[in-house]
Amino acid sequence: MADTPGPTDAELLAELGPLAAAIADKLRTVPVRLGPGGTDDLISQLTIAVAVYCGKHVLPADALALANPPWPTEADWVVESQWRDGQWRNYGPARSDRDEAHEQYDDAVQRDGDKRPYRLVRATTTYVVEAEHTPELS
Repeated sequence: MADTPGPTDAELLAELGPLAAAIADKLRTVPVRLGPGGTDDLISQLTIAVAVYCGKHVLPADALALANPPWPTEADWVVESQWRDGQWRNYGPARSDRDEAHEQYDDAVQRDGDKRPYRLVRATTTYVVEAEHTPELS
C-alpha cells in the first residue's frame, strides 16, 4: 500500500490564512497595558476572533443552525397587567393555545378588572395587542 500524500505546508498555511490574519489584526490593534490584567483585553479579543473564525470556517454549516433553533412558528399568548408605574408585565405564564389564553384573560378581568388594566398579547415576531381592558378611573 502506498501512502497518500497529505497536504503540504503551503496548503495548510493557506487554509489557516484567515485565522492568522484575524490573530495578527488583534495583536496589532488591541493595546496591552503593563501590570496585572494588562493582557485581559487582548486575550478576550483573541478569543472572540478565534471563535468567529471557527464558526465560519471549521464547524459544519448545520452546527450553528442546531445551536440556534428557529423562532417557534406557534404564537405565544400572554395576559399582561399594567402596574402602577405604567409598565405592562406578564400576568401568568405564556400559553400556546389562544382559547386557554382568552380564558385566563377573562378570569383576570372578572376578578380584578375594576382595579387594574389587562391586555391579551400575541407574542410572535411582532407584538400585537389582541384585547385590552381599561377600567374607568374614579
